[in-house]
Formats: sequence, structure tokens, C-alpha cells
Amino acid sequence: MSNLQVTLPDGSVKEVPQGSAPIDVARSISQRLADDAIVAKVNGEMWDLNRPLDGNASVAILTTKNPEALEVYRHSTAHLLAAAVLELFPETKLGIGPPIENGLYYDFQRPAPFSPEDLEAIEKRMWEIQARDLPYERKYTKKKDGLKLYGDQPMKCELITERAGEIFSEYTLGPHFIDFCRGPHVPSTKKIKSFKLLSVAGSYWKGDEKNAQLQRIYGTAWFTKKDQDEYLTRLEEAKKRDHRKLGQELDLFSIQELAGPGLIFFHPKGGRIRVLIENWMRDQYLKRGYDLVYTPHVMRADLWKTSGHLSHYAENMFAGMELDDAEYRLKPMNCPGHILIYRDRLRSYRELPVRLGELGTVYRYERSGTMHGLLRVRGFTQDDAHIFCTPEQIEDEVVS
Repeated sequence: MSNLQVTLPDGSVKEVPQGSAPIDVARSISQRLADDAIVAKVNGEMWDLNRPLDGNASVAILTTKNPEALEVYRHSTAHLLAAAVLELFPETKLGIGPPIENGLYYDFQRPAPFSPEDLEAIEKRMWEIQARDLPYERKYTKKKDGLKLYGDQPMKCELITERAGEIFSEYTLGPHFIDFCRGPHVPSTKKIKSFKLLSVAGSYWKGDEKNAQLQRIYGTAWFTKKDQDEYLTRLEEAKKRDHRKLGQELDLFSIQELAGPGLIFFHPKGGRIRVLIENWMRDQYLKRGYDLVYTPHVMRADLWKTSGHLSHYAENMFAGMELDDAEYRLKPMNCPGHILIYRDRLRSYRELPVRLGELGTVYRYERSGTMHGLLRVRGFTQDDAHIFCTPEQIEDEVVS
């Protein structure tokens, strides 16, 4: 049986025996590279270090110097988190656990809420599992067998039904943990050197409030404790400067429980800041050749049908209001209103470009749990403008 031809990133070609995995390629280059390796890239696809090559291939060994390797590292930490939760709370049902910017999360369903003491216990158990040096092993399972295997995990069964082919991949972590997953992962838990659980938040299965309510445990993971400590320090500094904290301390704005979440009340000092910003913005509109317009906050549902919002954006709009002549909706965007102003009379091409600007207040039905101070709200005023021009004018308008 002939050897495999492996092309390395520098263009050189190595011969390795059939059945070799990327870790064997790394060892053939240097033991230090093998020790530093986190994951591989085979023919442009992320690949487990211990997964055998299935033919001649281009192979890159990714180490702690590669951002893509950090994503895999965090995904593996999410599996470690799930394994710890199941060891401590075996009644828990598993959702999903992806890497995210600066960390990871995993969604869980269980009757009791996770307490701060639970988080401490989970993190401690994660370190215990890490010390066992358990391998992340890729396995292949037939769909019908997988649905039986995950019979007590309804969310996993749903994902397998939706996403899996007749044969799908899953990853084990020791003898008791298995997860439906495309991978790849780090070779073993010993590769994971630094992590910390941060918080618990509410979430919904697949982000839909009609689905089961879950608990999302957030964590962070880094290649070194030094990197992690620096990140946690930045996090603490950011908390001191959190706009929600400053808004309260400086008496700028508030969110009133009686009025509802995601609706902002600007206090006198905040109102003064807002006026300064809005006046500057209106001056910019006029300097740049825009005309100022104002459009209603509520309009007939027929307009939103015509614009396509009700067929594509209805779940993010507030429910309709039945008035004596028609159904009305709060506007989530200003675009249809500006188009109605433009089309109100016949225009000559000589008038183009027509630039309409508005500090338009809009309303969007953000789900509970997604709102965040002034950054994610249900009612806000946005600098919004629309330009009506000829195709030949587009480039100049974009540049200006």
C-alpha cells in the first residue's frame, strides 16, 4: 500500500503511511510542534489531530498562535462544561454549546435554577475532569441508532432529526458523556489549561420564546492563565464604565418597571445631551444636502404588507391595533414613510438626487432577556436617511 502525500503550508511535500493522522504529520516535523498542536486544517477543513487522513491532502497544524485554534479550544471547553453539569446534575437536558467571542456558553434545561454555588461546583468538577486527561473521541452513528441513544435528550433528538444525515458524527468525553457534534475538538482535556465560568442567563431553545426556557451558562477560556487574567481585568474595568451604571449614577436615563422593559426615559441631564447630539445631526443633514422630514409613529398594516415587513419582519413588530377603519402597526423602520413622501407627487429626473433625513423613532419587539440598557431596546430614535437617485449618481452618493 502506497504512502500518503501530505502538502505542508510552505509547499513542501511529506510522505506518511496510510492511516496517519495530522498529529503524526506534526511529530514527523518536530516533537515540539506536536506538543503545541491544538487542531489541524486538512484541505481547508478543520480536522481533529487524531482523525486519520482519508487520502493525499494539504495539512496545516494549528497551535496556540492561531485564532481558529482558540475557537476549537473554547468549543471543547463547552463540552467539558456540559460533562461536568451532567455528572453533578444528571437530570439536566442538553441544548447547544458553541464558542463565542471571548468565550463560550452551553444551554441547559433543568427544573431548578443554577445558583452561584452551583457554578462554583461545576467549575471545580470541570477541573477534576480536565485532570483525568480524557480524550475527545469522534464516533460515527447511524441516524436511527442515534435517536435511540439520545432518547432522554429531546433537544439533541430534534437537532439530529433536522441536521443529521443517515450517518452523523458525535464526540465522547470519557465513558459517560457523548454529544451530537460536527467537531473538531482538542485531543484531550489536558490540552485545556485555563477557563472560568462567569454567569447564568435565561434563554429559549433556538432563540424562540415559544420554545422551552433554558439556562445559559457563560464562561471564558484562554490558552494561558495570563491571557485569561488580562481579559478578566478588562471585564472588571468595563463594568465600572458600563453605561447602565453610569446612566443611573449621573442621573441621565432610566427604565421604568411600570412602563415596561426596553423603553427609555431620558432625565433632564440626559435630555440635554440628547438635544446636543440631535442638533449636531440635523446641522449635518442640512450641510450635506438632505431635507428634514418627519413620519408618523403608527401606520396602517396595509403599508407594512406592501413594504414586505409583515411577511418578513412581523415577529419583530408589535402586535396590530384594530381601529375603526383598519389595523395599524407601530413602525419598526422609517423606510416606507420616506418612500411615501417621495412618491407623493410626480418628480423630474432633474430633481435627483433627493435626500430625505429623519431622526425617526421606531419600535421593535425585542424578546425578553435580549434587552440591554440603551444598546438593545424596544423603542429608539435613529439617524435614518434615504437617497433617491439615478444609477449614474449612486457612486458619488456612496462616496459622499
